[in-house]
Amino acid sequence: MAYRDLGEWLKKLESENELAKVKAKVDWNLEIGGIVQEVFDLDGPALLFENIKDHENTLCKKLFVGSLATYPRIALAMGLAKDTFHREIIKIYRERIKKPVKPVSIKSGAVKKNIIAGDKIDLFQFPTPKWHDRDGGRYIGTCDGIVTKDPETGWVNVGLYRRMIHDKNHTGITIIHGQHIWMHWRKYRKLGRKTMPIAMVNGWDPILPLVACGGFPIGECEYDFMGALRQEPVELVRCETLDLEVPASAQIVMEGEISTDFSTFRMEGPFGEYHGYYGAEASKKPVVTWNCITYQDDPILQGTLEGVPINEDDRMTSVNVSALYWEHLDKNMLGVKGVHLEPSGSTAIVQIDNSYVGQVGQAASLIWGLGTAAVFGKNIIVVDEDVDIFDLNRVFWALGTRVHPPRDIIQYPGVTITTDPVIHPKDRIGVPGATTIEATRLLIDATKYIGNPRAEGWFGEKFAPVCYPDEKTMMSVRERWKEYDIKTSKSE
Repeated sequence: MAYRDLGEWLKKLESENELAKVKAKVDWNLEIGGIVQEVFDLDGPALLFENIKDHENTLCKKLFVGSLATYPRIALAMGLAKDTFHREIIKIYRERIKKPVKPVSIKSGAVKKNIIAGDKIDLFQFPTPKWHDRDGGRYIGTCDGIVTKDPETGWVNVGLYRRMIHDKNHTGITIIHGQHIWMHWRKYRKLGRKTMPIAMVNGWDPILPLVACGGFPIGECEYDFMGALRQEPVELVRCETLDLEVPASAQIVMEGEISTDFSTFRMEGPFGEYHGYYGAEASKKPVVTWNCITYQDDPILQGTLEGVPINEDDRMTSVNVSALYWEHLDKNMLGVKGVHLEPSGSTAIVQIDNSYVGQVGQAASLIWGLGTAAVFGKNIIVVDEDVDIFDLNRVFWALGTRVHPPRDIIQYPGVTITTDPVIHPKDRIGVPGATTIEATRLLIDATKYIGNPRAEGWFGEKFAPVCYPDEKTMMSVRERWKEYDIKTSKSE
């Protein structure tokens, strides 16, 4: 099922009891962040704030948060039953993106209903929260999509990059080295261009941020994968002032230009990031000048809270990065049975059939060879087929019983992003102001050691046999389960 706009999505959430409308007056300054944190901690509903201090009579009065903060809501966004299990969501995501659906261009759409430009631009007309007390300012870009285009090939990228408001028509933007927007930005700079066109899309089909925060291959357009996931092409309209296209039924579109001149950079940050820490200090970053805004009547701004996991971004990336890493491994090696980017700490847990020497290291090196590994999967755990990678009880069982530290804990050189709190600022190696720094990656081989000889005391096996009832017995028990009349917390 494709949601034509944010309104359809809100109606669906309301019908599924997955939306709370907050009518009490709330303060954009910290209070909204506190409310959202409490709801995230309780796995509560998505939130529509309808009465925000200082925004009773502004152009935009409402704020939507927590759209995809739970797996049931991610399932609904993909047109699935809300009780679809996490592993199944990843599998369906993976299957759909194998069949990209190209967008279609149309002449106009609902986002063109209102247009303002020039000195009428005022970013403070939008109810942007100051999410955390140590944040450097109000962050308007936390759950939307930024559109840019390669100046030579025409490759369009839609990504998710944080933006702090500087003043009425300027924001900062954080671009991590290796990201696709960084590749575009570098080309504009090398061509001698002083600015790069950029568009922001906010409030549309929930698939938008789910795809925008992923890590699709270089040269591939995220609009194609949005079409694949929603199983219907994205309808695009041309921007008013730029040669870029945006979803026709978005709530809000901002059109601007990002500077490529280092002398124009302004201090941005700090920001409470997805790691759950203030890992990076404020630094000079590129500035975006916003020149035009188009929007629907009574538009709704969408955002989300970063910080201590598990938050909305963690769950979105857990789905899309797991699917993308799994697909990448399957294309380049044998025996991969599943990948789970665990949302609490962005640790990648890989399940293999443990069928040949070197398989564990191959899985890790393939993931670490991807640009997104600086952000997701710095640490990797590899387990056997009998370990459910979505059940941390089983994963920690493997860690406690199959890991021999001198052999199975491997350190590997690499990079991480500057928000990673593991490396103290005094020890960071990298270009000043850069977004990636030198780091050490970790591989934990939690599989049964493949190099053991068979042992008579282990019933002729290479590793101690697992003591769990045989499958025939368990099938019989499950078939008769209702007869036993035993109630458990996991009973249907």
